[in-house]
Amino acid sequence: MAKKSKDTSSAVRVLFASRGLLYMSVDDGFALPEDWNVMLTTARKWYIETRKSQAKYQIPVELPPVIYQIFKEKLTTEDGQKYVNTDFGLAKVVEDWKTERILRMSSKSEVLFRVPGGYRVYYTLKGNMLDQFFEINSPVDKAYVILSTASEEQYETRVFYDKSMEREAPEDEWYREYDTNGRKLSVLGNLEGLKNGIHIRNKSLQVTRRDINFISLRYSYSYDWEPADYVIEVKTDEGEELPAGKVYVFSDTDGKNIPIGFANMWDIREEGTISLSKSWQIYHSWTLTKSTKAGERMYINGVLNLRGNGLTKVEIYAKGLENLTVSDGTIVKLGADYSEIELSVSKTTKVHISFDYLI
Repeated sequence: MAKKSKDTSSAVRVLFASRGLLYMSVDDGFALPEDWNVMLTTARKWYIETRKSQAKYQIPVELPPVIYQIFKEKLTTEDGQKYVNTDFGLAKVVEDWKTERILRMSSKSEVLFRVPGGYRVYYTLKGNMLDQFFEINSPVDKAYVILSTASEEQYETRVFYDKSMEREAPEDEWYREYDTNGRKLSVLGNLEGLKNGIHIRNKSLQVTRRDINFISLRYSYSYDWEPADYVIEVKTDEGEELPAGKVYVFSDTDGKNIPIGFANMWDIREEGTISLSKSWQIYHSWTLTKSTKAGERMYINGVLNLRGNGLTKVEIYAKGLENLTVSDGTIVKLGADYSEIELSVSKTTKVHISFDYLI
C-alpha cells in the first residue's frame, strides 16, 4: 500500500515566484501527488513505480430523475455522480480508474521534490513608510520556508541550501535575508497554514518619498492641454534592495491615509520610480515657437504651459543636447542626451525653453 508522510513540519520549502522545491524525509512507498517530481534522494537506490487501478461500479442501478450532463458516454449529475453503460447494463461509477506513482527507495530518505506553489510580493506605501508583504502558496501546510528571487530557469540546476539557516529567528527579527550568487534569499522560518495562501508582513521600511508630476517633453511639435503623469520616487536607506511587486499607494488627505491607486513596481536598488496614473494636479501644453536647422544641429525654442499645483519634473531626450536654458525652475540633470528640469507649479506658469541637438 502506498504511504504518505504525515508530518511535514521538518520539511524545507524553497519558493520561487511560481514554483518551488521541497526537501523532506519520506518512507519507501510514498505516493507522489500528480504534480510533484522527484529530483534526487539520499537513498542508495530508488525508482518510481506506476500503478493503474481499475474503475469500480455498482450494478444494477436505476437512473434517478435529476438533471444530467452527457460527456464521453458518461452521464453526470449536478452533484457529481456518474453513470455509464457497461456490458452488464447501466452502472454507477463508484471509483474512476486512476494512475498512481509510487516512490520506491531502499530506505527512508531525504528527498528533493519539484512542486507547485510560489509566492507574490506586494507593498503598501503610506507616507514615508513602505511595508513589504508576501503571499505564500504551498502544497504542504507546514514547512521551513525560504523565498528566492533567482530566475526560475536556473533553480533546477543550481540550488544552494545552508543548514545553518535552519533555526528559529529571534523575536525582534523573525526573518533574515542572504545574498547568494546574485540572488536574494529571505528566510521566513517555520510556518503553518501554507495551503491556505497565507499573507505575511515581512518588514517595514522608512523611505524617502517624493510625489511628482512628470512630463516627458515632446518638443518637435505643438500640442494642446493634457495631464502629466503621476509618479512617486522612492529612495531606501542604506542601499536596501526590494524585489518587484504590486504597490498600493496611500496619500495623506485631511489627516487621513487615503488609497489613491496601485501600480506595478520594478526591482528597486536603493532608489526607484513608481508610475501610478495620470495626474489630477498638473496639466501641460507645448507651443513650439521656433525650430531651425543649421548644419547638423536643430535649434528649438518654445513655451511649456503649466496649470495646477504641485512639484513637477520635465525630462528632455535629445542626441547631443547642448545650450539648454529655462526661464523658470532648476536644471537638476544635464547630460549628453538627457536633461531634467524641476519646478514647483502654483496655478499657471509659462516656462520658456531653448536648446539645440544633433539631427
